Amino acid sequence: MASRLGGVRDLLERLLRLWTQPVGDHAEAEAAFGRVYADPVVVNGATTTVAELVDRARSLQQSFDRLSMQILEQVETPNRVVIAFMMRGRQVGTYVSPLGSVPPTGRDVHVRTIDVLVIEGGLVSAIWVVADDLGLLTQLDAVSLAHQG
Repeated sequence: MASRLGGVRDLLERLLRLWTQPVGDHAEAEAAFGRVYADPVVVNGATTTVAELVDRARSLQQSFDRLSMQILEQVETPNRVVIAFMMRGRQVGTYVSPLGSVPPTGRDVHVRTIDVLVIEGGLVSAIWVVADDLGLLTQLDAVSLAHQG
């Protein structure tokens, strides 16, 4: 059991580092992502290549400075790890959101996220992501919520 916990901890540390620290050239980044993710990996039901993950990480890192992710909760089963985490950063570049692009605001943001990671053969083979995109867009003044009167 202890070796499994150490293996999961190592996998999560490498995974979080890939998303928060600048990725190198594309070949180097793909190799690093390939040591954590299956290629392809299924993200929210959609087949995604490691190269596409690298592009997503690079986009996130160019959008947010001082990017960090703090694990708040972690639950493990034999082939799944669920992590609830807080992502923090300062928006310094254009953020490409599900609702469109948001120009840089210089604002500090925090986003609550839950990832369900399916682990097969020591690699993440599938991910279900639930992120507070609305909360992030509200912090960036890209959307405003109607106030009830």
